[in-house]
Amino acid sequence: MSTRNPQSSMLFNRRNQKSSGSAPWPDPTVTRRGLVVAGGTALTASAAGCGWFSTDSDSGGGGGEKGSEAPMLAERVEAGDLPPVEERLPKEPQVVTVAESMGVYGGTWNSTVTGAADGPWLWRTINDGHLLERSRDWTEIRPNIASNFEANEDATEFTITLREGVKWSDGEPLTTADVEFAYNDVALNTELTEAVPSELTAADGTPIELEIVDDYTFIVRFSSPKPLFEEDMAVGVSGQRFTMYPRHYLEQFHIDYNENAEQEALDEGYDSWVARFTALGHLWSQQWENPDLPTLLPWVCKQPISDAESSLFERNPYYWKVDEEGSQLPYMDEVRFDITSDVETMFAHAINGDYEFHSRHFNDNAHRADAVEGEANGEYKVVELESTYSSDMNIGFNLNHRDAGLREIFSDKQFRIAMSHAIDRQELIDVLWNRVGEPSQPAPRPESRFYDEEFATQYTEFDLDLANQILDDAGYELSGSTRTAPNGTPLEFTMAVADDALLGTIWIDALDMIKGWWAEAGVTMHINSQPRENWQNLINEFDYDATVWTGDGGHIDEHTSCYWYMAAGAGGGAFFGRQWSELYTNGSTEEDLVAEPPAPIEEQWDLLNQFKTEADPAVRDELFGQILDIAKEEFYAIGTVRGHGGWCVVADRLKNVGGPMPENPTYGTPGPASPEQWYITEDK
Repeated sequence: MSTRNPQSSMLFNRRNQKSSGSAPWPDPTVTRRGLVVAGGTALTASAAGCGWFSTDSDSGGGGGEKGSEAPMLAERVEAGDLPPVEERLPKEPQVVTVAESMGVYGGTWNSTVTGAADGPWLWRTINDGHLLERSRDWTEIRPNIASNFEANEDATEFTITLREGVKWSDGEPLTTADVEFAYNDVALNTELTEAVPSELTAADGTPIELEIVDDYTFIVRFSSPKPLFEEDMAVGVSGQRFTMYPRHYLEQFHIDYNENAEQEALDEGYDSWVARFTALGHLWSQQWENPDLPTLLPWVCKQPISDAESSLFERNPYYWKVDEEGSQLPYMDEVRFDITSDVETMFAHAINGDYEFHSRHFNDNAHRADAVEGEANGEYKVVELESTYSSDMNIGFNLNHRDAGLREIFSDKQFRIAMSHAIDRQELIDVLWNRVGEPSQPAPRPESRFYDEEFATQYTEFDLDLANQILDDAGYELSGSTRTAPNGTPLEFTMAVADDALLGTIWIDALDMIKGWWAEAGVTMHINSQPRENWQNLINEFDYDATVWTGDGGHIDEHTSCYWYMAAGAGGGAFFGRQWSELYTNGSTEEDLVAEPPAPIEEQWDLLNQFKTEADPAVRDELFGQILDIAKEEFYAIGTVRGHGGWCVVADRLKNVGGPMPENPTYGTPGPASPEQWYITEDK
């Protein structure tokens, strides 16, 4: 029996929250030619002889003049409303290497979201503030908000130095006082946080020890090795644990700093001080909802995402990155998100050239041909996104189902094998995937160092006779058109699907086809499509028979998004064993276990715990390979089609996007392409 891991992702207590949002992840990219930061040493090398604050207009950026800051900010400086740009930037700004050419200031990036639940797109596009960051090609981890990041020999202690002079969007300095507040007063506060975030705990769940050295240096100590801490600090929410809570603003809502916080919250209509703090300072959502919340992002909220028609974000006058000529970023003045839940409306705007960049909701196979056909007249290009999914649609039966009869069926590997053989994946490819793709199970892709062809292709042969024979042999008797399990339960269930997810439309069409094939095997499937928020509630409450989702973990994110391979991982855990995932992550469950985890699940947990503390990358790969071997043998979930990726619309007037890029939630498409250095040559 393994030692279960009680660590968990950070979740605000939402019981009394007045408003809430959804959670996601991204990360922008930066290198340094003008400023090189390595091992804590900063070397200044100005480009082409230009000083950091040169106002030389010969930038090659499309004809417009370009000085050290945006004209809209220069006007505020002239009016006395802002300090000069050299006082707003850090002592050693982070330098972004432009993708194609030096940019010019101005313009609006137009995009779209479905509403407040579409937070992932906001995190992917306009987010920043990680201690470290990944390069565009995902091969390098480098400084970002942290100018120095050093680990001791056994990866139990990390000395981190903040970039000196970085300021919040209201001009207040970012210091270790913010780091201390984020950890001691938020992460460790049991009223605000249900459990200490997993990236801030050792493998056994022991929280870190935080030592503040000075205004810019702090030390993080783990009770056991944490070799993946550097990776954690370079992506998503985890990389921002220390840098997303502006202490000077949030103290007024915190009971430890304001004895009147509870009464003030009640007076304002909140249930408690916790509800007000969460509603006004929630790490995952309030950057998009609270214009008063200071931030480190390139653009700051001016019109909340909860507004009915559109949301607006305006350039951060204290943004801490510059281009190679020393000009403050971002180049674009603002980002505007139209708010609509109608995919066809989004698509119509896209092919009309109304969006400078967009790659969400409509970028499926069904719309690709029309988008490509419209390129010539639409003043945009269709840019390919490189898929990292094991399969574009994985199927997870709920092995933790509360109904014992269905749970026994879903837990039967022979049932899952039969259901896999009863899917004509080539027909799906020909009809719905535009004849592009390969049959695949939830397994690492060919591009992955963990690729196993046998794992990826097992049970993918379409053979209804074989499927029926397997079910016959397993004791599922056919009576009329529906089979019955040996326990007396009919093979009839409902597939829950989020119809506004990235591939929601094609999923529903695919399930409609699969429904027919499964009926020929004596299995009745109903399809329950619903808005993503409703679907998410079903999943979080374990209240579903089966569901579908993208095959995360295929490449780039194999171990960070491992929830198709084992009962663990990001985003709440495995769709096939969500309660087991909660048990591993938290050390307990909110409800009584409906079924004890079987030996293979426990064995994978042991291996994952070893993986997390192993300093040698080669040994880590061996351990993860063993986890995959068990997943291959147990066949927890069913895959369908491994597609060749999505696509995005890029307006001709938008520069520096840099071409194709991976499509992956962990990657945070398009974050690593550094949208802060994108620029517009002319308005539409």
